[in-house]
Amino acid sequence: MRWSLLRIPAFRALWLGRLLSWVGSGLAPLALVFAAIDLGADALGVALVVAARSVPNVALVLVGGALSDRWPKRVVAVASSALSSAALVVAATLLLLDRETLAALAAAAAVNGAAAAFFGPATSALLRDVIPPSAIRDGTVLARTSMNVGLIVGTALGGAVVATLGTGVGLAVGAALFAAAGLVFRGVPRGLPRASAGGSLLRDLGSGLAFVGRSRWLTATLTLAFAFQFAFAGGVQILGPLVADESFGRLLWGLAGAVQTLGLVVGAVWAGQLRGRLRLAVASLGTTALVAPLLLLAGAHVDVPGVLDPPLVDPLHWFFWLSVGLFVASVGLEVFTVPLDVTIQLQVPPAYLGRVFACLTLASLAGMPAGELVVGPVARAVGAPVTLLGLAALVVVVAVAVALTPRVRKVDALQA
Repeated sequence: MRWSLLRIPAFRALWLGRLLSWVGSGLAPLALVFAAIDLGADALGVALVVAARSVPNVALVLVGGALSDRWPKRVVAVASSALSSAALVVAATLLLLDRETLAALAAAAAVNGAAAAFFGPATSALLRDVIPPSAIRDGTVLARTSMNVGLIVGTALGGAVVATLGTGVGLAVGAALFAAAGLVFRGVPRGLPRASAGGSLLRDLGSGLAFVGRSRWLTATLTLAFAFQFAFAGGVQILGPLVADESFGRLLWGLAGAVQTLGLVVGAVWAGQLRGRLRLAVASLGTTALVAPLLLLAGAHVDVPGVLDPPLVDPLHWFFWLSVGLFVASVGLEVFTVPLDVTIQLQVPPAYLGRVFACLTLASLAGMPAGELVVGPVARAVGAPVTLLGLAALVVVVAVAVALTPRVRKVDALQA
């Protein structure tokens, strides 16, 4: 990574603002959930607060991308940060005054999620405006690293603050982080070019979706992003805890998740070091690393009386290898995502950048609830091992298809 890029004032403001925002994004959902529990919410109440944040995030992300192409991206970044901060300030104040209600907390979560839908596309597209084309790869790696580190730090910070100082203070800290991010984003120069020259918002949305549909390499890679998140959410996040509960326990499952998150940071750095040697067609095969934890989880369910009895190895050894598998899967995801982000920055016309990044975000976000909803009933019908093997096969088939897609290989040739 070229840390020297941080000497560029505009990029430094963008990078630091994103880092603060991602720390806030790691902290806020955790504080909101525990605030709901403090208010006496049961599982349904907690789900209401979580859904209140996630549904607007998914529903508005395409609108966020379109507005990022219509308005100055700096304005969108500052405004979304201010909106997130204001929502958490209200929630924290009501909690500290002992006047919070579950409905008000859900409203704050909804505003925070809606603001995130505008923040992501705007700040991703802004990267191209603040550094030269020759530095896009290094800038992308630094941006991905700050996002992953920010989420890790935010989650850990949120847990520590909520546990020691309470959820009201936790929400106040989140509000301060988003406010600081908004102030930092003001350091991005004014007068950067706007992509969209006018027209209605609906027309911009339609033209952005049409552009993605015409760009076969984009539809192929977005499909792969959806398939990865679908298989990860269903296989690892739904079936994984059930296996862990029967084997090495919840504490070590949490530690395995931390190792998996660390893999995102390592993967982004490694993908950056590969530089131009890593083409998008080859990078797409990195997603097949998800097969490792899926097969390990499937193996834990194998039960052939008199031949194989689960677990196949003792719980601690199994925990170790599953942690390795999750780490490798995260590295593989970043090996795919970094070249994809770089290719989007270099190959997509500026007029469409916000909307294309919004489509990429939507593909990833939509894959997670889809996997969570589908995998449970399928596993009940055909069994967990068959379901996990099917998810592994899905990722492999889609990744190989993307790697062999002529338009993906043509885009690689343009960057050679």
